[in-house]
Amino acid sequence: MFTVPIQAGQIPALIYVLITNLLLTAVIYTMIATPFSAVMVVRTNSQSERGSMGVFRAVGNYGAGMLIGIATIPVTNMLGGTQSAWIKYGVVLGAAVLLLFLICYNNGRKAVFASDISEDLKEDKGASGEETVPFKEAMGMLFHNKYWVIVLLFNLITQVTNTIAGSGGTYYCKWIFGNDSLVGLLGAVGMLATVIGFALSKPIIAKLGVTKTIYVGLLGAAIPAAVRCIMPTNFMVYMVTGLVGSFIQIPLMCLYGVLLAMAVDYNEWKYDKTLVATSSGAIGFGSKVGGGVGSLLLSLFLVLGSYDATVAEATTSMRYSK
Repeated sequence: MFTVPIQAGQIPALIYVLITNLLLTAVIYTMIATPFSAVMVVRTNSQSERGSMGVFRAVGNYGAGMLIGIATIPVTNMLGGTQSAWIKYGVVLGAAVLLLFLICYNNGRKAVFASDISEDLKEDKGASGEETVPFKEAMGMLFHNKYWVIVLLFNLITQVTNTIAGSGGTYYCKWIFGNDSLVGLLGAVGMLATVIGFALSKPIIAKLGVTKTIYVGLLGAAIPAAVRCIMPTNFMVYMVTGLVGSFIQIPLMCLYGVLLAMAVDYNEWKYDKTLVATSSGAIGFGSKVGGGVGSLLLSLFLVLGSYDATVAEATTSMRYSK
């Protein structure tokens, strides 16, 4: 994406972006995310172990995202802020990701986890415990599983809001507060809230339970957003509400994989088929759709606000379209 051929013209550049984005999200990401999501389902039937895996997974996901969010703008600005700087930054990230995947693969293929699945059942269903079900039949089963549908919609909606919040933050710092380097400061503050949130996630989930944790997490996203709408130009309010919102939402993030595992368990109870791969893949598709819808909405708001990246100061329409 960082190597977009701008010099070739707008249409070739857009075609390049479309093709590379499809390859990255629809093909490569799906090949990675589907087995990744299925791991906690096939490794154990214990809800406690799944909860621990969910916390560990969320720590890695969110922690890596926060580190990249903190480093991106300062590092690319330090390298010159040009497309060449972004390409260099992207190459380093790509190499680091490849190394981490190799480590993950090496450890994962040798890992042994406690599981309640009997050896006889593994032999009957195969090493993965997954049944072979025609795609059309499997999707019909999933859409008749109300809990899977709820998880799908939940992932879709939260991905929309997270994409808007994550992508819009850079625009907000640059045009509302007048300094895009503040993204790094906000990321550092958010990291503090994240560390505390992850440290307390397990006891919070154990105390409140899954349902109440989700309610609290959703309110933790809505209320700070409402406060920012009341005082949109106050940097301190923006930073504090972001910190509080991040802290409250962390336990909710730890439950994404657990919710999917519970929906898969319901598949097994209702149909005597787990449908692990299909369930995970379809949920991943919903998340990607949510990310696309979020990006589309953000782009729409920029268009409605007559966004112009070349101006020295944001116009009134640019400010309040966000």
